[in-house]
Amino acid sequence: MGNCKSQCYQKSLSQTNNVDCTKLIILIKTWHKDAFSLFDYENAINVQEQRFIINNDGYLVGRNQIEWIENKTTIKDQLCKIKKKNDNYFIVNPNFQKDYKKQTIQENEESHNILNKTISEKIGNKIWKVIHENGILLQEGDVIKLGRVKFTIRQIGLEIKSQEQRFEYESSQSIESDQTMCRICCSSQKSSNNPLLNPCKCSGSIKYIHLECLKTWLRMKLENRQSENCIVYLWKNLECELCKYNYPSKFKSDDSYYDLVELSKPNDYPYLMMEFTNKQGQQLDYNNNNSGVYILKFQNVSELKIGRSNDTDIRLNDISVSRNHAKLLVHDKKVYLFDNHSKFGTLHLIRTDILQIQRGMEVQMGRSLISFQ
Repeated sequence: MGNCKSQCYQKSLSQTNNVDCTKLIILIKTWHKDAFSLFDYENAINVQEQRFIINNDGYLVGRNQIEWIENKTTIKDQLCKIKKKNDNYFIVNPNFQKDYKKQTIQENEESHNILNKTISEKIGNKIWKVIHENGILLQEGDVIKLGRVKFTIRQIGLEIKSQEQRFEYESSQSIESDQTMCRICCSSQKSSNNPLLNPCKCSGSIKYIHLECLKTWLRMKLENRQSENCIVYLWKNLECELCKYNYPSKFKSDDSYYDLVELSKPNDYPYLMMEFTNKQGQQLDYNNNNSGVYILKFQNVSELKIGRSNDTDIRLNDISVSRNHAKLLVHDKKVYLFDNHSKFGTLHLIRTDILQIQRGMEVQMGRSLISFQ
């Protein structure tokens, strides 16, 4: 990518100068094709350009044609609000709610389903920060977008306990119960790490199953594809072979919540777990599957390449993904994501209510690229 690793992650941590002048210049480029909210970063011909010079609060509104509005009448097709305070400017995120990071959990008593909803699923265009070759630090819960392919960073595990430590912890928590028994291993032992659960509609003597036994069974049912540095687990519908109940990705048992996405969590190497849901028709080679997780292994490597090419470490077979789209870098027990001059960009979802505008910052909303100067 032209820069050495040390320069890259140092740049990703550094802050650019805040916009502290009395006026703000906004440059907007809108791609003429309306396809999956993409912007073509390589094609400057079929792009409409606009320029606004502002010095007050106001709104960016519109779809094909962006406008700047300063009055406070009813705002339709709002992209975002720009707020000025003490000669600094801020983006006010219309897709934010106070409990954004705490996903609302709603339980259906009959099916034990846990439904996760956020306000961003209901309101207009999301605001994505454009990741360039200078990179960005990833954290659990982040949503990233490569072309039209979206991933949620579910877990980052770079510090791995030894096998002896795991065994000591689990065995110390084990207790016996004469009332319940696992229908697979026929053991009544349980621990905080391996409880007896009731994830389906089965009752009586076959009601309970160990969490680890359930995970082992599910691994056998899932389609998986494996390379040296990446394991992909895929599923569409998983059902109990006895009662034919479809296991949800999240369920409740005995007042505790469990997440089956974690079924493939590794224990013996550093990893990054990314979840995807096939809602936009991404190819990914897995058209018959709705959901899945990518387990990226950082075993004896500190850098993984992402792209459509066969020689990348993490292959995404989607036309909107460049052949060598991006890379992941581990440094000082942290994971950074870098773009590699991709055609449709690498984006990071803004999940805060307000973001201070910095000189040179770029965000993407729909198929519009917005630059601040």
